Amino acid sequence: MSLLSIGRSVGNWWQGDLAYRFRRSPVAILAALVGLALLVAAMGAPVLAPYDAFDPAAANAADARLPPGVEGMFGDVYLLGTDPQGRDMLSAMLYGLRTSLVVGLASVAAAALAGVLLGLMAGYFGGVLDAFIMRAADVQLSFPAILIALLIDGVARTAMPQELHAELAVPILVAAIAASFWVQYARTVRGLVLVERGRDYVLAAKVTGVSTPRILLTHILPNVLGSVLVIATINLALAILTESTLSFLGVGLPSTQPSLGSLVRIGNEFVFSGDWWISALPGLLLVLLSLSVNIFGDWLRDALNPKLAS
Repeated sequence: MSLLSIGRSVGNWWQGDLAYRFRRSPVAILAALVGLALLVAAMGAPVLAPYDAFDPAAANAADARLPPGVEGMFGDVYLLGTDPQGRDMLSAMLYGLRTSLVVGLASVAAAALAGVLLGLMAGYFGGVLDAFIMRAADVQLSFPAILIALLIDGVARTAMPQELHAELAVPILVAAIAASFWVQYARTVRGLVLVERGRDYVLAAKVTGVSTPRILLTHILPNVLGSVLVIATINLALAILTESTLSFLGVGLPSTQPSLGSLVRIGNEFVFSGDWWISALPGLLLVLLSLSVNIFGDWLRDALNPKLAS
């Protein structure tokens, strides 16, 4: 695809109804700008961070628990202070933000892929397959998402050596969170497919001999992606909070891989010692990230709903 065609596509989208509603919503614009700024900061952590938070040599124990703006023993100025390990808080927060976003985005993508595929099959084929998938979804809905993630992570810790689990901590965490969120996609897509499979364009495709996979992927799927996008946007904040909760409980990522939840957990032990910045600053960043994603997701849900967008 050429740059000219991409530019035309972007221009056509910008003149569309969704972009018009976006331009008319200052709250959505602010949420999108904040989310985009945090995403750029997270992805640019290796460039923007003054120190490498993954390098133990970058931490100086002599500068541990320094308040924001205080100069260290060797002349280093820590803009947001240091943690109990002597790590620069700004660097740790940027790398922790990147970790939380990567885990959140990957888990939402995995949950959406699994849920959409299962929902398409359940809604289109029906019968025993539909009953099996929906009963499995009902069983999972009876358990809190955090409990399912804790169970999967606990099984992985028991079945794997400690060194292997530490290396695969991020994929395991992504799988645990994704396994907690696929049900929403499957149930939503199934309901939409039950409506779409009886429409004229689907019946016409069947009559002309179009294969079932092609009907599902090229005819029905595009008509359910709007709802999937809304769920994914809202679930992103939930996935980030779930990862932070697991890390806060000490069962998420290892301490050598900073995340916003683990930073809050470390600082929580020193709150009453007056070292408020160790937990307060990562906590505020987590709130800002979750709030911006939630606000944008709420706006997107309303904008894509014809009854609410009028």
